[in-house]
Amino acid sequence: MRQTARPLPDLIKKLFGLHICFILITPLLLTFNRFSIGGPLAYAAILFWVGFRRTEKFLKPLRTTLLAGYFSQLPGIIITLIIMAGNRLPFANDAFDFLIQIWQTPLSPIYPLLPRTSLLGIPLYFCLTLTASFLLPLIPAGGAYLSQKLKKSDQATV
Repeated sequence: MRQTARPLPDLIKKLFGLHICFILITPLLLTFNRFSIGGPLAYAAILFWVGFRRTEKFLKPLRTTLLAGYFSQLPGIIITLIIMAGNRLPFANDAFDFLIQIWQTPLSPIYPLLPRTSLLGIPLYFCLTLTASFLLPLIPAGGAYLSQKLKKSDQATV
């Protein structure tokens, strides 16, 4: 039986809540130095699992999961667009640099592993921070895609 009642808002809440939880957990993980890399890996694995398991009953799992992922990352996307607008806005955007780093706190254990280089004068870690809100929704969507493919192959063998 397929689920049709409110799949998108429920999935948005799950993904948003998961992101907030990892924002709160990451500062604790950073005390474990080298082992803190497990935080972003666990976050990516849980995102994939949510896409794989929680969307199996949706009518269009890939589209629903991708939309939910982008809606759950909407605060980061809006902040990124404000930063990219730069001086074209009628207000100062200095605080938004801080806000985007707070929003992408779950990725902070990865930053020491990145090379100390810059792209167009922007440090590589900040480029990763700016693009993360656009890339993170692809992880649960990948889980939904794999779930959909496995379901089709199971149906073909039956």
